[in-house]
Amino acid sequence: MSEPIARRQSLTDYRITASKCGVCGSVYFPPKSFCNNEGRASKMIKHDYLYEKGSFYSGSVISAPTNKFKYLDSYLSCLIEFNDGFRVPGRVTDHTPSETADISKYIDRPLVPRFRRLYADGEDGLVYYSSLNYSFADEYYPYQEYTEIQPSKEIERPGIVGYGAYIPKYRIKNEGDRAAGVKERTLPYADEDTTTFSVEAGKRALIHAALNSSYIKKVHVGTESPTYAVKPIMATVTQALELGEKYEDGFFSGGVDTQFACKAATDMYIDACALVNYPQFGGEYAMIIGSDNSQAAPGDALDYTVGAGATAYIFGRRDVIATLDHYVSYTSDTPDFYRREHEKYPRHGGRFTGEPAYFKHVKTSMKACLEKSGLTPKDIQYVICHSPNAQFPVRAATEVGFDKTQIEPGLVGQKIGNLYSGSCPTSLAAILDIAFPGDKILMTSYGSGAGSDSYIFTVTPKNEEKRNRLVTMKEQVENPFREYVDYAFYRKMKESA
Repeated sequence: MSEPIARRQSLTDYRITASKCGVCGSVYFPPKSFCNNEGRASKMIKHDYLYEKGSFYSGSVISAPTNKFKYLDSYLSCLIEFNDGFRVPGRVTDHTPSETADISKYIDRPLVPRFRRLYADGEDGLVYYSSLNYSFADEYYPYQEYTEIQPSKEIERPGIVGYGAYIPKYRIKNEGDRAAGVKERTLPYADEDTTTFSVEAGKRALIHAALNSSYIKKVHVGTESPTYAVKPIMATVTQALELGEKYEDGFFSGGVDTQFACKAATDMYIDACALVNYPQFGGEYAMIIGSDNSQAAPGDALDYTVGAGATAYIFGRRDVIATLDHYVSYTSDTPDFYRREHEKYPRHGGRFTGEPAYFKHVKTSMKACLEKSGLTPKDIQYVICHSPNAQFPVRAATEVGFDKTQIEPGLVGQKIGNLYSGSCPTSLAAILDIAFPGDKILMTSYGSGAGSDSYIFTVTPKNEEKRNRLVTMKEQVENPFREYVDYAFYRKMKESA
């Protein structure tokens, strides 16, 4: 596919955009500028289906995919029918049918659009994405309706306005003691990567905030497993979620992908709050996403702890659910973990990994933030530390003076693995899911190389008001439809993403 054609297709497929004639009601996909029936008298109205739910109308099992889709083995093609009668073809994802599957058992089952990878033009070509992929709503996560609410006029202290976490439903269990307390981990399906994670998490953040996407004027994606070496994930997120004011086929918004190992996203939280306070910014909201398909070489110690997923946060000054009250950053050049250009997997810096790296930076940053704020561990309801495993964060927090009741609610890493750039953001989401107004949360990230950021957030009453628009971390971690796989499947999925 040529790049110009790919661009035109993305404008249609990312949002499943159709056009409807306002005179006779005919619907066209791809969209047309005039109706076949009404001609010049037609009044075409664009409509997109990214946030809508449909049902399985018809389909077939593809047991011998073409070369571009060999990575799927077999899959279920379908025709989805939305509530207004609009039908469009696509593929059912996160579901591997048998070659003899009875298609009739799928009829009328609810489907939800998912932004997923279609295929790549080889190792050095473009990666193509589309929302013409659907998961069964009754065997994945609950369907969420996107209802926009006009923001309040009250200007508050900057902080978190909304958030959305996404982890895949596929898991692998750990056996033995090599995983340092990590019991199981998430892994991507063959058509998932950091870009699709980011779009899904950003979509959920918009739903939770009930915010019109045009208000988001900046988006940063922190990752150490980007889809491209040169080409930002944030541009795809912006296009798919239509972030910023629309102009022709683009948007008046900006952003970058950031890299600082596992604190590539959390490092930007203070920047987002400073930005929304800056009059010349021209917009009151910024989105920060931590997204990773955490890499590890087969058999490496990391291979027992790495997970996959993303969490997105929207920062602003209206309808804030948690204010950002205190911040400290601590950095040194400590080469404990790194990956050189063109190398596929990261490497450890030997003896630097523990004491001079993680514990030194995390504990120093935490202590400095408490001192700066004038607070003690007893004043904090929840504490979060970056979780390369399930043991390090407990040790670091207890040595600073916290107890297990403050630490354990944020230890989601033991059930989903280390999400790298998504580690602290996902733990913070788990805490916000359950926190009460007035609760204080101390979060300390860690990035190999090395550095730590500590933040203290205070939860507001708005947090409870917005809670009914969430798919909580508990719901995702304990998803009754999660699927456990063997190591061979795990490696295949990790390598294909």
